[in-house]
Amino acid sequence: MKQQSENDSGILSMQKIKLFVVLILTIGWVTSFSQTHMLKKGPAYSSSLQKEKLGRGLIAMRLNKDSIAVSWRFLPEDDVRMSFDIYRKEGNSKPQKINNEGLQNSTYFIDTSAPKSKGLIYTLKETGSDKILAKYVLLDESEKPYLTIPVKEIPGDPDFRYSPNDASIADLTGDGEMELILKRENSGKDNSHRGVCNGGPIIEAYKLDGTFLWRVDLGINIRQGAHYTQMMVYDFDGDGKAELAVKTAEGTVFGDGATIGDVNGDGISDYVDRNERSRTYGKIMEGPEFLSVIEGATGKELARTEYIERGAPDSFGDRTGNRVDRFLGGVGYFDGEHPSILICRGYYERTVLEAWDYRNGQLMKRWRFDSHSGNDKDREYAGQGNHNLSIGDVDGDGKDEVTYGACLINDDGTGAYNTKLGHGDAMHLTDIDIDRPGLEVWDCHEHVPTRAGSELRDAATSELLWGIPSYEDVGRALAADIDPRFRGCEVWTTHSSGVYTADGRLITERTPSINMAIWWDGDLNRELLNGSGVYRRPFVRIEKWNGDGVDRFSLADEEDLIANNWTKGNPCISADLFGDWREEVVVRTKNNREVRIYMTPFKTDYRFYTLLNDVIYRNSVITQNIAYNQPTQTGFYLGSDLGRFWPEYYTNRSSVHSKSGQGEGGRPNGMHMRLQGAERKVIKEFVCEEDIFELDARYKYDTYSWKINGKEVSKQRVLKLNAGDYPKGETLKLELETVIKGCVFSDSATLKFYKE
Repeated sequence: MKQQSENDSGILSMQKIKLFVVLILTIGWVTSFSQTHMLKKGPAYSSSLQKEKLGRGLIAMRLNKDSIAVSWRFLPEDDVRMSFDIYRKEGNSKPQKINNEGLQNSTYFIDTSAPKSKGLIYTLKETGSDKILAKYVLLDESEKPYLTIPVKEIPGDPDFRYSPNDASIADLTGDGEMELILKRENSGKDNSHRGVCNGGPIIEAYKLDGTFLWRVDLGINIRQGAHYTQMMVYDFDGDGKAELAVKTAEGTVFGDGATIGDVNGDGISDYVDRNERSRTYGKIMEGPEFLSVIEGATGKELARTEYIERGAPDSFGDRTGNRVDRFLGGVGYFDGEHPSILICRGYYERTVLEAWDYRNGQLMKRWRFDSHSGNDKDREYAGQGNHNLSIGDVDGDGKDEVTYGACLINDDGTGAYNTKLGHGDAMHLTDIDIDRPGLEVWDCHEHVPTRAGSELRDAATSELLWGIPSYEDVGRALAADIDPRFRGCEVWTTHSSGVYTADGRLITERTPSINMAIWWDGDLNRELLNGSGVYRRPFVRIEKWNGDGVDRFSLADEEDLIANNWTKGNPCISADLFGDWREEVVVRTKNNREVRIYMTPFKTDYRFYTLLNDVIYRNSVITQNIAYNQPTQTGFYLGSDLGRFWPEYYTNRSSVHSKSGQGEGGRPNGMHMRLQGAERKVIKEFVCEEDIFELDARYKYDTYSWKINGKEVSKQRVLKLNAGDYPKGETLKLELETVIKGCVFSDSATLKFYKE
């Protein structure tokens, strides 16, 4: 058999291609795929799943005096070839089309000839159609590139000490567009701290144009703080309008003025422990607790049931009101079709989860999981929860499971697995390692010493893929595709001593912020969203990983901004609120009088369906602000490896030896230093010396179309060709087009069959 030589043009024989796969471990090749593709893992939701009916989310935002950014949603019902036109109308003039050619590659357009005029009207149409898909009126003459929502003054609080805090989004009014549900606090306390709060938490709803909808005062019997009030906002009954599910108590005042009175008839309306000598001073250790469903359009209570009971004074592990009042929540499709409300109590020791259905105006319990049910197997799940959770179908049965820190709870409320690695502060569920089937969990733990204080595991099976031992509390973790040189997402924690690839290789010891992430600048890598809520050094910023550090994006008037939750440094929320698939960030001002919504000012060459359509992403929006804030995550891989179909490798032209690479300040950097001065090469010219040619598209896309010389030959992930079907030595044009979540990727290469 004759061997084809390798040269700088990127031509490799099939034997050498396979050798490169083994050596550099950066190519998701046929071998690994063929061994695992039969496993049933990862999201497999039914087409009959009840989802939100989303509108176009059309928005126009002035970037400067001459330019206005126009952005809108690409919806799952849209054809992937669909093209759009934008029309602009000024005053009484006739609408003018402002794009020269139909817009097909992006749903983000910058109008560079926009007049500075009040009342500009932008209209969206499908190319070749007169049907209006959406309209947006730009009322503000301001050149500020953000939306402003003035926060309504609370009676008795003229100084606005009630600051905007965590937020959620949902369509409260049924028009297909998002509203903002905002929690406000003036004296939040951690559960471990004593002290009386100045009133209860306030929840308000606003339209994105600033219109105030309603206010719910949870009252003094709900303590202020990150762990007490979890807001689950979604359309639970399928009527097209979202409801708010939240913990309430005696003294809660709803949006229509109705109040929960003395339900138990004990004559007590204030259950706050006001004894300064008490170990539970300022906490609420007794009194009725409820789960209320609140109408999204009005703030009126629709249904109520009892919340998960406190039990005996030490039922959840202490008598100081710390562990008993650790609450989590979320939304899950536990029956595979309809959304249920999830409420949770405890995770340090006793752990209780309940799933509730809201249908036809009634609350019905679906299931309950209690680590202290009396079952020895359930008892093993005690102490495994995080300060957050993730909900999604990880085992491919079309129903959601609850990733509850170090353990997994099945869609029927039974225990699925338990790693026994214990409690942690942060975790992330998404497709992190794209060369493995299904989803992974990146989690951190504080129970030490441990073999895996930072750990990556299979989300469905609990298999520990790799971990970093720790002798200290690992307090933060983040997973995001920030580096285009490595496949899948990158991961790091406070104790990882740097950034790692998805398969556990050190990239660099320089560790970026370990807070939030955001899709912002238009490429497929994710940016970092960081901040501080400490008044002496407040900030909110977006940063771009550059391979061994970060570069910073500026936000307009950022000197006015402050993050929430002190050192946690979170925005009110960051999610795909409107416009194209990228995320907006909602932040408060230092004077607490407004929140601002920032949209990206950057163009993009990619067009995905709105991320809100992805179930796991939508679930993660709901749980973003459940206890310790975590960024959103998709149920599929959204990163820079999409569209990179062909094998690739790096030729090292650096004088730095890979085993002795030194970063800034003498840090011994790993993969980063190995790639310094190296040139990335993509193999796009294939010579096959065997009877069979096989090539893997390198990721699980929704559809595939392989063509040879313009003729489609396969719709499968792996292309398999027989040499006998093609002329020996003839150069064939090889094309691949894939679609994932509405985004089309295509590229071409060449192929020759050569046989002795």
